[in-house]
Amino acid sequence: MGRQKAVIKARREARRLLRRDSRSHKQREEESVTSLVQMSGVESIGMARDSRDNSPIEARNAAQERYLKAIERKKLIFATGEAGCGKTFISAAKAAEALIHKDIERIIVTRPVLQADEDLGFLPGDIGEKFAPYFRPVYDILVRRLGASFMQYCLRPEIGKVEIAPFAYMRGRTFENAVVILDEAQNVTASQMKMFLTRLGENVTVIVNGDITQCDLPAGVFSGLEDALRRFSDDEMVSVIRFTKEDCVRSDLCQRALNAYA
Repeated sequence: MGRQKAVIKARREARRLLRRDSRSHKQREEESVTSLVQMSGVESIGMARDSRDNSPIEARNAAQERYLKAIERKKLIFATGEAGCGKTFISAAKAAEALIHKDIERIIVTRPVLQADEDLGFLPGDIGEKFAPYFRPVYDILVRRLGASFMQYCLRPEIGKVEIAPFAYMRGRTFENAVVILDEAQNVTASQMKMFLTRLGENVTVIVNGDITQCDLPAGVFSGLEDALRRFSDDEMVSVIRFTKEDCVRSDLCQRALNAYA
């Protein structure tokens, strides 16, 4: 009997140790997941309590009014003009609004990075880290309008509701059920612009923003935005918006600088 009791006691002790090890392992896993979430800045969507800018997107001048109406009604919008006219802000804010209201499934933002060649190889980090500084102007607006946690959720590869990609990655794609924003479009070539505009599928709104006065393409290379502005005009699907320096709303100082360099 003494030996049988010892065996039972040993079994109980073994089960107790297994339960303790299991709880400890589970706790370590949870801590690891928590650490990853904190490091990546991603929050559980159910726990998100971010403030989201829900203020109305209102035009501050006649050109912005035309731009807003074009985004709401047309499929392809070209907007060109001086810095500070609200081209990037309005396009990103309207894209966020469409995503929140589930009018579209995703937002795609692209821009040429290093002139026409987009040579990212020498920059440190993966492609997202290389491209991040160039995407920052649009990113900040989307975070403001979507909320930081929801934005991080949308950026997850398995979710893909917000995609950020260098312009070179647009080849071979088809855009559907999305708002697609091409920013700094003056720095793509005419052939690249043709490639981009032939990617368009169903239920898509494409916004092409740029300033042809700030083209960084090599001498002798014609801007794809300037070429497109000569080829397209307003119709039932397309709208062309031309901002002037008088439409600058960034600040009085920005307006002063534009006038100084006019």
